[in-house]
Amino acid sequence: MKILLTCTAGLEAATALEIRRMGYKIIESTSGRLFIEAAIRDIPKLNLWLRTAERVYIVLNEKKVESFDELFDVIYEIDWNKFIDDGKILISDVTVRNSKLSAKGAITSVATAAIWKRIKRKIYRSENIFPIRLILKNDVLLVLLDTTGRKALSKRGYRLKTSKAPIRETIAAAMLLLSRWDGTVPLIDPFCGSGTILIEAALYSLKIPPGINRKFVSENWEFLYKYWLSERNKLNNLYNLTEYQQKIIGFDIDSKVIEVAKENSKKLNLIFLDFQVRDFNNIEPIDRKVYIITNPPYGERLKSNVELKDIWEKFPKANVYILSPDNKFEKKVGRKARKKIRFQNSGIWVWYYMFY
Repeated sequence: MKILLTCTAGLEAATALEIRRMGYKIIESTSGRLFIEAAIRDIPKLNLWLRTAERVYIVLNEKKVESFDELFDVIYEIDWNKFIDDGKILISDVTVRNSKLSAKGAITSVATAAIWKRIKRKIYRSENIFPIRLILKNDVLLVLLDTTGRKALSKRGYRLKTSKAPIRETIAAAMLLLSRWDGTVPLIDPFCGSGTILIEAALYSLKIPPGINRKFVSENWEFLYKYWLSERNKLNNLYNLTEYQQKIIGFDIDSKVIEVAKENSKKLNLIFLDFQVRDFNNIEPIDRKVYIITNPPYGERLKSNVELKDIWEKFPKANVYILSPDNKFEKKVGRKARKKIRFQNSGIWVWYYMFY
């Protein structure tokens, strides 16, 4: 069946890389969206294991709609009883762009009526929720069933506290995948903040599913329940933290934020992560192969007196991967990035510069 994965616009390459490694075929890729071929039984695996995607949707229908009668018919022709058992149906989101139908309230009402007419019941006893998303663009209606739920996949559940300018977990994971870091050499974040990049690195290198400690809206749906149970059972004894030897190190000048990083890592028992209170300017040079992956202070986000060009003096043999909103960053550090990708981070347009 057809599955839609959403991700941060601009970071589709990271999600595509991840999906291909998992063995799935990509049908189509657009800004912030990847359509793949997968089976019903794959839904739990996708939700538990995807590191860079935000949500997993089942595509229920996709057809041209130019009137409310056509809208009703397209919704009604879906075999809702195949997916919906006892629970509340919720049209959680309606997006309309460049289409003849534009009134979101009316679209919601017509869609709801079509669903209930097909299911032929309105009474529900369980607490299950079935979130439906409708996207109407250029008169083509996309009907989606959200299997992830209220909290996106970026909400891993380990981040009890954050620093002043935290990076989203899925963006941190995308930075790691695009760097091609494989866990065989030390990884350092000299501006680690609350530790998100390094925690994601530990999860990745240990092959721990990022969704291991959270719940998903579809776990008790009748048509998915046995697959969720099977996938959860596979996670028992999946990894052994005592066998992990590689160094993952984080520095930050703020002692309070280092304590936050330690608390967040302990939530996942990642006690081997090495978080240190250290001013970047006082870090001792490391003359060996390391990876530097970091989201350093910039602009209005945080104040800093750091010269980022000094990274190469402190880590002369490093592969360096840096987020910056400055499109003249390469000129300022006197180096040409091998690759760079532009996307939004917390509402700010940034470049991901890759030096290797």
